[in-house]
Amino acid sequence: MGSNNRHNLLQHSALKDNKIACLTLDLESDHSDLLDEPRYEGLEHIPELVAFLGEAGVPLTCFVQGSLLETHQGHIQLLTDADVEFELHSYSHPDVTELDTHLEVERGIEAYRKFFARDPLGYRSPLGIIKEEDYDILAANGFRFDSSIYPSLRPGVFNNLGKPIQPFRVDVTDIVEFPFTAFSSLIRVPLTVSYLKLLGWPYFFLIKTFPLPDLIVFAFHLHDLFRLSSSREIPLEKHSLVHKMAFKRIYNGRHDGLLILKEFVETLRRKGYSFNKLFDVYEAICLREEPVAL
Repeated sequence: MGSNNRHNLLQHSALKDNKIACLTLDLESDHSDLLDEPRYEGLEHIPELVAFLGEAGVPLTCFVQGSLLETHQGHIQLLTDADVEFELHSYSHPDVTELDTHLEVERGIEAYRKFFARDPLGYRSPLGIIKEEDYDILAANGFRFDSSIYPSLRPGVFNNLGKPIQPFRVDVTDIVEFPFTAFSSLIRVPLTVSYLKLLGWPYFFLIKTFPLPDLIVFAFHLHDLFRLSSSREIPLEKHSLVHKMAFKRIYNGRHDGLLILKEFVETLRRKGYSFNKLFDVYEAICLREEPVAL
């Protein structure tokens, strides 16, 4: 993204004295771009996720890879029947070197429209990478909000340490960006299942002990929640030692991702959070609020 003069923070007075959490699922092929060939083993675990949503009584916002709306409609229907909110997560979830946002958005909308008989209102770009000009593409295609930015650092991929950790409007386009929530403005570690698995109990201790942002956008994938045989197909030899260790801990470690999600939800409830879909939050804090210049 470009300079901060395009960012206008949003006031949260519409949610005053309320603490809100949005659970968001990136529904895509296993391990996104890490496998040489796409696998879809994670989709077989959707019934377990649906059961959890019912037992926990929490809503879910799903950012779906558009091609799945053409190839795996039965799996999508399971989530639709569970009243899951669906937004778009590109069409093919390509590697960053092959990402053509205009094409991904165009094809994604077409697949989304055929399945849902309406257009998506929210977008999430693959791998947390979105450029300034991508917001113009989203606005031109009728999107209201985006949730792509990790306001943190991933060496060699992005450096968003200068980005807001709160929702903000992007000038000119009027698109609202909901960044993935970081622990705080100083400790910019994202609140995601993968980071909870990677960092373990010390990070969970911080989450349980210290205050968190009033609005939380929490993210996970099916391959974060469930142990998949496709995890063993990640070509580790292509990656650095640090990445090898991280992948092994996240995808082949002893931590149960679904149990981590359950514990996280319970922790937020004890902290006084309620749960909502992301578009409902957009309506509450973005359609009624005046932006505050950053």
